Formats: sequence, C-alpha cells, structure tokens
Amino acid sequence: MREWESFTNQKQWESYLKNLLRTNDKALFAATLKIYEYQTEEERNKAKSLEENGVGFAKIDAEELTAIAIKIKNKNPLTQHEYCVMKAKMPKYWKQLMKISKRKMEIERQQREEELAREEELAREERRKIFQEDLEAIQKCQEDGIQCEYGICDECFLRQRSLLV
Repeated sequence: MREWESFTNQKQWESYLKNLLRTNDKALFAATLKIYEYQTEEERNKAKSLEENGVGFAKIDAEELTAIAIKIKNKNPLTQHEYCVMKAKMPKYWKQLMKISKRKMEIERQQREEELAREEELAREERRKIFQEDLEAIQKCQEDGIQCEYGICDECFLRQRSLLV
C-alpha cells in the first residue's frame, strides 16, 4: 500500500504533498507539468489563466509557471531563478494535486475490481465447463452400463482426471 492510500483527511494530504514538493525535485517537475495539463488549451497557448475553474495555474502564476512547464516539457534546463519560482509557488497547488491523485486512485481501484471480476468470471466459467464435462462423463458411464456416479471406478473419466491433478 502506498502511503497516501491510507490518508483520511486533507491535512494529511497537504502535509505530504507540500513536503514532497519541497524535498523531491522529480515530484516538483511532475506536479508542475500535471497542473499545466489542466490549463485549458487557450490558457496554455496564451500563458494566462482565463477561467475561474479551480484547475490549472492561478492568474498571478500562470505566465511564469506556464513558461517553466513548457521548458520542462521540452526538456530545456531551468535557470536557478525559474527553479526557485517553481519551488516557491507549486506547494499552493497541493489541493489540485490531491484531487488528481484521488481520481487516479479511484480509477486504479475500479480497474483492479474489474480485473478481479473478470478473473472470477473466468474461474466460474472453468468450473461450469468441468461440471459439464463431469456430467457428460457420468452419462457416458451410464450409457456404457457402468453404475458408478462418483468417479471412483477404474473406468471412470472422473477418476482418471483426479489422478492427473
């Protein structure tokens, strides 16, 4: 289990994300790109925050952080000033990052549940198939005049299969 999957309140998220952005440059760069992705197309093109939609960079940060995000995206080096600006401004976006993380966790949980359901259905189908084969084997035994219905006689298909397992 990842640490944040056990968080039960926003204070835990806030503390974790702000600390992560302060201490982990890879996370800082990734977070900057993630918030940039949530800007509208027009906002990314104009390097401005045009809508009050609660996602992307705030108006006061949009121009500077958009330029930084573009440099990161294009794998261009940042100046020391740009790095310091990003490090100073990105922690205030912790709530957006929390929401993004929670959405991602929910999607992953749904995918795990769907995969488990598929696996369970395949297992049920396999059991149905074996049951059907067993019924057919018992019917064949009865047609051949063999009175065993429990897979214990030497001629029974069921017994032969159980010896293989």
